[in-house]
Amino acid sequence: MAVEKVESKGRAPIPRGGRIRRCRMRHVAIAPGPHGGMVQVTCLLGGLEHPLPLGTMDEARPICNACTARTVWRADEE
Repeated sequence: MAVEKVESKGRAPIPRGGRIRRCRMRHVAIAPGPHGGMVQVTCLLGGLEHPLPLGTMDEARPICNACTARTVWRADEE
């Protein structure tokens, strides 16, 4: 049980612009932005030494959904 009341103003949901396929190679990080958090997406298909920045989730969605790599999709996406 919490001793002090937890303020929920610090966390706000990030709006979604559509479905994105579930992948094992995608790294998602929440970066601070002017209107709250921004989701930054990076593809790690080339390995940790060669990350490919894809931008925000909305920018990455068409790239990720068009990916043809066979081994990266999670079992529930195949």
